Amino acid sequence: MPPTGEDVLRRFPQLSPDTICAALGPLLVDGRRERIEAVLAARLVGVTALIENLHDPHNGAAALRSAEAFGLQAVHVVESEERFRFSSDVTKGCEKWLSIHRHPSFDDARARLHARGFALYAAVPGASTRLDALDFSGPAAIVVGNEHDGLTSAAVAGSDVRFAIPMDGMTQSLNLSVATAVVLAHAVRQRRAALGHASDLDEAERARLRARFYAASVRGAAQILSRVFGPPAEVPVLPGGGAAQPDAGARPGSKPEP
Repeated sequence: MPPTGEDVLRRFPQLSPDTICAALGPLLVDGRRERIEAVLAARLVGVTALIENLHDPHNGAAALRSAEAFGLQAVHVVESEERFRFSSDVTKGCEKWLSIHRHPSFDDARARLHARGFALYAAVPGASTRLDALDFSGPAAIVVGNEHDGLTSAAVAGSDVRFAIPMDGMTQSLNLSVATAVVLAHAVRQRRAALGHASDLDEAERARLRARFYAASVRGAAQILSRVFGPPAEVPVLPGGGAAQPDAGARPGSKPEP
């Protein structure tokens, strides 16, 4: 499998984002530079999805696609029962623009997100609080469960807020990926309204994501950088394969990071 944009950045820690962009920028296809800038101008790290034990790879893919389409940078997944999988036929490549962070348990995910300033909002059918009554102006993680059993009792109890999506028809449930999209659309709209602009990236975060997106857009980016700047550094590899990724979230007392 070719390295992702994040893999490329981690293999060349000696290179600044600006250096990577200067090397790869001339190789971007027409219109890609402008598209990347438009995406960065609306990128959010203060809203994320936390998906627990998803089973169907098509639902996983659809949830990722919605998250990326609405401008989220990170998605967190809990894999206490099975590994998170997604269908590339459904994602259409959206995963290469996202940071997907895997957790062995809900408690691990909650601790990491809480430590970075996120509140956890669990979607629970029948909850007394409605989606339209929530305030997503601060860092928010939307917690959703799998297609069959929903969220575990630990996830429901461990979330800060439990809410339900208003449904006024005879139908009283939504497909998981549809429900996720509905909540994320509502959350990002509130987050942007509170910010007064579309993105919550600072300049350093924006520069790093720009370099990552350039690397993801240029075929053979790692080989090109190796030829220009020398061989890459050794990269830690996770047990499941692939380059190790940092946790996404907000540092205590600060805004979230991609």
